[in-house]
Amino acid sequence: MSLLKAIIVAVALFIGLPILLLLAGAAGPIGWIAAAIILPLVVLGVLLWLGWFRRRPDDGPWH
Repeated sequence: MSLLKAIIVAVALFIGLPILLLLAGAAGPIGWIAAAIILPLVVLGVLLWLGWFRRRPDDGPWH
Protein backbone atom coordinates (compact mmCIF):
# COMPACT_ATOMS: atom_id res chain seq x y z
CA MET A 1 0.00 0.00 0.00
CA SER A 2 1.44 3.35 -0.94
CA LEU A 3 1.79 6.16 1.54
CA LEU A 4 -0.96 8.20 -0.13
CA LYS A 5 -3.43 5.30 0.08
CA ALA A 6 -2.51 4.70 3.73
CA ILE A 7 -3.11 8.39 4.54
CA ILE A 8 -6.48 8.32 2.78
CA VAL A 9 -7.55 5.19 4.68
CA ALA A 10 -6.38 6.65 8.01
CA VAL A 11 -8.27 9.91 7.45
CA ALA A 12 -11.41 8.02 6.36
CA LEU A 13 -11.29 5.88 9.50
CA PHE A 14 -10.52 8.88 11.71
CA ILE A 15 -13.62 10.67 10.41
CA GLY A 16 -15.87 7.72 9.56
CA LEU A 17 -15.63 5.60 12.69
CA PRO A 18 -16.82 8.31 15.11
CA ILE A 19 -19.70 9.11 12.75
CA LEU A 20 -20.60 5.41 12.67
CA LEU A 21 -20.56 5.29 16.48
CA LEU A 22 -22.78 8.36 16.72
CA LEU A 23 -25.27 6.87 14.25
CA ALA A 24 -25.30 3.59 16.17
CA GLY A 25 -25.92 5.48 19.42
CA ALA A 26 -28.73 7.47 17.83
CA ALA A 27 -30.40 4.23 16.72
CA GLY A 28 -31.17 3.37 20.33
CA PRO A 29 -30.55 0.13 22.18
CA ILE A 30 -30.28 -1.92 19.00
CA GLY A 31 -27.54 0.39 17.76
CA TRP A 32 -25.73 0.23 21.09
CA ILE A 33 -25.78 -3.56 21.02
CA ALA A 34 -24.60 -3.61 17.41
CA ALA A 35 -21.81 -1.16 18.20
CA ALA A 36 -20.76 -3.21 21.23
CA ILE A 37 -20.75 -6.56 19.42
CA ILE A 38 -20.25 -6.02 15.70
CA LEU A 39 -17.65 -3.23 15.68
CA PRO A 40 -15.11 -5.07 17.89
CA LEU A 41 -15.50 -8.18 15.72
CA VAL A 42 -14.93 -6.11 12.59
CA VAL A 43 -11.83 -4.52 14.13
CA LEU A 44 -10.53 -7.97 15.13
CA GLY A 45 -11.14 -9.26 11.62
CA VAL A 46 -9.28 -6.34 10.06
CA LEU A 47 -6.34 -6.78 12.44
CA LEU A 48 -6.16 -10.49 11.69
CA TRP A 49 -6.37 -9.79 7.98
CA LEU A 50 -3.60 -7.22 8.15
CA GLY A 51 -1.43 -9.37 10.39
CA TRP A 52 -1.86 -12.78 8.85
CA PHE A 53 -3.40 -12.83 5.40
CA ARG A 54 -1.14 -10.07 4.09
CA ARG A 55 2.03 -11.83 5.23
CA ARG A 56 4.95 -12.19 2.88
CA PRO A 57 7.29 -15.17 2.76
CA ASP A 58 10.15 -13.07 4.14
CA ASP A 59 8.18 -12.01 7.27
CA GLY A 60 9.47 -14.94 9.31
CA PRO A 61 8.32 -18.44 10.24
CA TRP A 62 4.93 -19.52 8.93
CA HIS A 63 4.23 -21.78 11.91
